Amino acid sequence: MQPEVENSTTELYTVKDYTKRRPAFTQGGLRHLFFHQGPELEQSGAIVRFGARILIDDTAFLAWLKAGNARHIGSNRGAA
Repeated sequence: MQPEVENSTTELYTVKDYTKRRPAFTQGGLRHLFFHQGPELEQSGAIVRFGARILIDDTAFLAWLKAGNARHIGSNRGAA
């Protein structure tokens, strides 16, 4: 069974290219987020793993952020 093909054009960016496109993000900050919330990001379609490389879907990633999913990163979920 083949995966469903998306109708809209999806643009995927490497972490390095994404930080050039969106300078508000740093490579280290993105990698920290991916380490702690990678499975959730993959499930939402915000990131795609291509071997060892992580590719970011700009539209899905920004939607995931706007939904408040990065409010707590890592183990300090109770910290203010």
